[in-house]
Amino acid sequence: MTSVLRFRTAWGIDPGTGYENWAKWFPTLKSQGYDGIEVDITDLNDLPSIRRIADDAGLEVNVLIHIQWPSYAGPTPEGPTPQDLLKGYRTKLEIAKTVKPYKINAHSGYEGWTVDEAVEFYSGTFAIDAELGLTGKVSHETHRNTALFNPYSTAAILRRVPNLRITADFSHWVVVCERLLDTYEEDKQILSAVIPHVRHIHARMGTTQSSQCPDPTHEVFKEERRFFETVWKQIIDATATAAEPITFVPEYGPYPYHPFGSQKTFSEVADSEGARLHPSFETYAKAAIASRS
Repeated sequence: MTSVLRFRTAWGIDPGTGYENWAKWFPTLKSQGYDGIEVDITDLNDLPSIRRIADDAGLEVNVLIHIQWPSYAGPTPEGPTPQDLLKGYRTKLEIAKTVKPYKINAHSGYEGWTVDEAVEFYSGTFAIDAELGLTGKVSHETHRNTALFNPYSTAAILRRVPNLRITADFSHWVVVCERLLDTYEEDKQILSAVIPHVRHIHARMGTTQSSQCPDPTHEVFKEERRFFETVWKQIIDATATAAEPITFVPEYGPYPYHPFGSQKTFSEVADSEGARLHPSFETYAKAAIASRS
C-alpha cells in the first residue's frame, strides 16, 4: 500500500470553459507522479465533471471549502456566531460531497472568536460530518483569517476538542508569529501538542515575513528549509499508519503569494518541490509504520 499520496493544488490554474484546460492538465499531473488534485470549489459549478475528468486521469480529488470568507474576496463578514458558521459548514459539505472527495480541507472558524466560541464550533462539526457520511474526511487548516490562525489558540482549542483533525500549513503561523517556530522551548512544546492531530500537510515553505518562498532550495532559505522539513518529518513520524496514507500538497500559489519578479513560476516551484519532497516523505512514513508494527 502507498504510504504517501501527493496532491497538486489547482490554485491559480484556469479551468477553462467546461474544465477543458484541466481535462488536458490532469493527465500531465498523473505523469509527473501526482496521486490527486486539490480544488477550491467556491466559485465552481458542474462539480461532477471535476470528478469525471479526475477519474479519467486516474487522480483522486481533495476539496477545499471556505466557511467564513469565500475565496477571501469582497468585504469580510462581520461577527459570525458559531451556530452561523455551523450552518454554512453543513451547506459547504453537502456541496463538497458531490465530488466524492478523498479528503476535505476546511478554512473554518472566525479569527475574532474566543476559545470558547471556537470550541463550540469545532465540537459541532463532528455531528455534521457523521450525518453526511464524511466522518474522518475533513481536516481544518491552520490558516490566517480562521480560528486556527495562530499556534496558541489552536493548542488551546485542541486541548478541549481532542478529536479535531488538522491540515498543517505552518507557513501561516511563521508569518503570524514572525519567527521560525523552534526559536523558543514554548514553540517546540506547542508544535509537539498540535502535530498528533495533523491528517493533511500543505508543504509550503515560508519566511517570517512571507508565507511563500519563491525558491525553497536557494541557499538564502536554508534556515526555513531546515525548520519546515524537520516539522514535516515530525508530522509523518507521529501520524503515519498502514491504514491511512499521508497526504500532502506542495501548495504554492500565484501572486501575491508568489513574489513579483521571481525567477521561477509558482507552478514550477510547486512541481519541483512536490517531486523533491515525495521520496523523503515516503522514506519517513515507511520507517514510522515499520517502527510500530
